[in-house]
Amino acid sequence: MLLKYTEKDPRIIIKIGMVFILLFFVVSVLPRLGVKMPEDLYDGVHGALLGVSIGLLGWGTYLNGKRRRSS
Repeated sequence: MLLKYTEKDPRIIIKIGMVFILLFFVVSVLPRLGVKMPEDLYDGVHGALLGVSIGLLGWGTYLNGKRRRSS
């Protein structure tokens, strides 16, 4: 479903990537607010959010450039 919309407007993927970056920074603030999490879980969630956001932003940028080159 998402792939159908990204062909027309890849900015949707970039916006989703920005949401994951926002979640990455929210998770970064949680230990300072006193939320107790196991260190391994914190590192795993932190790394997964960063990896997904980088992947989505790269993919959205690639599709946006591809769309611009074709028109």
